[in-house]
Amino acid sequence: MTGVDRIRLKAELLVEGINPTAEALHGLGAEFKEQNHGLFGWDFVNHVGTHLPDDFVLTGGTVVQFRYNPSSSYTMELRDGVRVIARGDEVLDTATLIRRPRFYDATTESGAVMRRIAQVGGEDCFFVCYQNYCAHFAGNKECAFCNLVPTKKTYHSVLSKKEVRDIGEVAAAAFAEGMCNHILLTGGCFSHQKEIALVASIVESIREALGTDTVPGTILPSATTGEDDLKRYRDTGIGAIGYSMEIWDEAMYRAICPGKSKSTSHDEFFAAIERAVRIFGAGSVYGVLVMGLEPRDSFLEGVKALSGIGANVVPFVWSPNPGSRLEGHRAPTGQWYTEAITEAADIVHDAGVPSGTANHCYRCDGNSLLHDALRLRGIV
Repeated sequence: MTGVDRIRLKAELLVEGINPTAEALHGLGAEFKEQNHGLFGWDFVNHVGTHLPDDFVLTGGTVVQFRYNPSSSYTMELRDGVRVIARGDEVLDTATLIRRPRFYDATTESGAVMRRIAQVGGEDCFFVCYQNYCAHFAGNKECAFCNLVPTKKTYHSVLSKKEVRDIGEVAAAAFAEGMCNHILLTGGCFSHQKEIALVASIVESIREALGTDTVPGTILPSATTGEDDLKRYRDTGIGAIGYSMEIWDEAMYRAICPGKSKSTSHDEFFAAIERAVRIFGAGSVYGVLVMGLEPRDSFLEGVKALSGIGANVVPFVWSPNPGSRLEGHRAPTGQWYTEAITEAADIVHDAGVPSGTANHCYRCDGNSLLHDALRLRGIV
């Protein structure tokens, strides 16, 4: 299987989902890492009470987010004792589950179960959603693809409020066992002044727990264009910052993100990313897009514009999440995603944006294809 073939398979698994056999799930929650729904629910249907993989690894190190779909023609099963991805009688690739972190069952000094505070994303990313809430849901103005609040209500698997000291304690445990190399902090939409203070205190807690002056990783706060605000974020010691712009096409952004677009316009998002590049440096800023909700041309236009100012791009592969306003819709085909991400990788490569892999890498994300496409061009 070539690298492009593997990207195509990953794309197919993200947009079609996987139907696992019971044998393939043996060891989840004990030997292998299970879903803990730290932010969104990415499966096609809810599965309360059933352990499912968070992600897995194809040959060549390609990390894939597991998205459960009982109607999918793609299966995860055991054949001759080997866990594989298959379609009918055809074995497509092997599938290696990721070991379960030892800290998941540990508790903090305050008595909180550590996995309810932070989770490991992919193979090596320490992930914390510091606020599992978004005020846009209250006015039915949430982004059409988002199921943050329904996921929290469905699973109750994470703490809505995480104590800053506990986050630092969990980070120390995660890094000590060698499970994590980067962090990723994000939260719902709220007052950016309060958010700046909260994020600063969290990064400081992690920095103290790790005994370092800087923290490798990325924060994804609400957008701010204030130079002083951006410098406060930079001075926490975090390696990179990203903004969830979601959709590049301005009209589609307003339609799909009615609440967010009223508080932060398309132009304000771009200005925030552009100014962040000046403060953090090229390659240390990310524009986060939801790939598959807008035409390929406008998506690629966004990749070109963001790369042109020295920002990296994290394009998450969209599929219809349960509890979101787009539940039941269809994502583009795996072939569409493969062709679009191949063009996007060419744009990023030609722009010469520093890779930023010290803060976010292909092992962090199983729901994005760009890192995988850039690996084929020697950017790891």
